[in-house]
Amino acid sequence: MSPQKKTAVLNGHGMANTNLHQFHLSEDAKCRCENEYQSMDHILFECEELNAQREVLKEQMETWSARKEDLINKYKKIFYEYIESIDFDNLIV
Repeated sequence: MSPQKKTAVLNGHGMANTNLHQFHLSEDAKCRCENEYQSMDHILFECEELNAQREVLKEQMETWSARKEDLINKYKKIFYEYIESIDFDNLIV
C-alpha cells in the first residue's frame, strides 16, 4: 500500500471531497452516493459505493467495528487490504 494512501486514510485527510473542497480542488464536498459530506469515515464505514468491499472486510472479521482504531489494532492486514481496494479517484465527484 502506498504510504500516501495509508496516511490519508489513517489521519482522515486528503482523498475525500470534504478535504478537496476545502482547498478548492473539488466542486463540492458531496459523495457520489449523494451523501452531502464525503469524509474519510463516510468512505470507510458508510458509503454505498463501497458496500461490496466492506462486506468482504466484515466477513473476515470476528466482530464488526466501525472504528479505525479497532480495525488497525485487531485487523490491520485485512483493513489495509480493504483500503487498498478503494478507488479514491472514482469516488471524487
